[in-house]
Amino acid sequence: MKERFQKIAALLLIGTMTASLMTGCGGNSGGKEESKETSSEESGSKGEAAEVTLWHYFEHEAGDLEAIVEKYNEEQDDIHVTCTYVSRDELMNQYTIGAVSGELPDIGMVDSPDMASYISLGVFEDITEELEAWEDLEQFYPGPLLSCQDADGKYYGIPNNSNCLALACNMDVLRAAGFENPPTTWDEFRKVCEATTDASTGTYGFAMCAIGTEEGTFQILPWIYSAGGNIDDLSSPEATKGIQFLSDLVKDGLMSKEVVNWQQSEAFNAFCAGKAAMVESGTWQLADIDEKIAGTFEYQYALLPKDKEYASTIGGENFGVCTGSEHREECIEFLKYLMSAQNNADFTAAAAKLPVRKDAVSLNELFTTDERYKIFNEGMNYARARGPHAQWPTLSEAFYTATQQSMLGEKSVEDALKQAADTIAPIVKEDPLPELSIGGGVADDVN
Repeated sequence: MKERFQKIAALLLIGTMTASLMTGCGGNSGGKEESKETSSEESGSKGEAAEVTLWHYFEHEAGDLEAIVEKYNEEQDDIHVTCTYVSRDELMNQYTIGAVSGELPDIGMVDSPDMASYISLGVFEDITEELEAWEDLEQFYPGPLLSCQDADGKYYGIPNNSNCLALACNMDVLRAAGFENPPTTWDEFRKVCEATTDASTGTYGFAMCAIGTEEGTFQILPWIYSAGGNIDDLSSPEATKGIQFLSDLVKDGLMSKEVVNWQQSEAFNAFCAGKAAMVESGTWQLADIDEKIAGTFEYQYALLPKDKEYASTIGGENFGVCTGSEHREECIEFLKYLMSAQNNADFTAAAAKLPVRKDAVSLNELFTTDERYKIFNEGMNYARARGPHAQWPTLSEAFYTATQQSMLGEKSVEDALKQAADTIAPIVKEDPLPELSIGGGVADDVN
């Protein structure tokens, strides 16, 4: 009965996800209106090769994915994989329709916190037996791997990449205000915000994304985690403290009210334009930060400041074998190839993401020599997965709605979070969040 309820709930809720997420990935939030095929060219006849279709919403990273696929197609004649780009919103719609019609690709990509909903909807195949027999599985970090599992611990896919959040600081502004290093605690952070905010020039101490989508949830969650709270108990003093801290930044003019409308890219652009001394920034933004700043100031990355503990949130994408594929075994073999240690290192380095395998970190010097990546790799030790939960969109919406109401002064923090808790509590009582939710992990030699 519980499983049937979850599937019905997923069908009702799935539409809310299609307009929500551009969290932790390099694409544009609006996506593209039309799908376009970006398949590798076939080199000669493939004979009786199994034709495997792979759908993804990678935009800037598409070429890096296709390079691996092209290499795979050239190395063997049994399987030919064709990559097709589909805009994020359209791909999520196709999954919803395909769950009913059966028209699905052989392999599909999904954002990690969404996977539980699509598993519940029946989009992905249970591939537990094959993955548990694969010795490489033990090399995957537990945080990203958890997002590919259902409540019973069965596997429906493999994580492809990960990312987390850190604090980017305009060191020219901080030093001018008397701070030689990025803040490490909330108290220090608040003092930096006060010293670097200049209302006369429209410059704020801090910028973040608190928009009413999963992007907002992604950036807000670390603040309640750091205080010792969690989304499954928003009426707790710890959760209240985290949201109160952020709301006070807005109330006191240290952070713009516009953060409730800003996507992550817009908050990042404000920082790069010198309109914010600090910003909550993701791994993928390293790809163009130097181009955007263009040498106008020196920047430095640091862990997000802590209250009780350091905290961050995991993002990234997974690939799963879609239900009804005629080439189940071939799909699994390709996914194992795609997620080899070297391929994982090469792809994530090129795409400004983080590996999901601990043995991949040492295979690309970017992760061990670039000080910025060292910070993000360290942050993965404190980063938590969102969910996974079949009704995550409902939990997330209640959470970001309450935060926005608090930031805008529409409700007190306590009242807003109580309303959200009234929505969330019955759901997690019936289907609790998994206990293992912390840690992308990081290789010992990169800290």
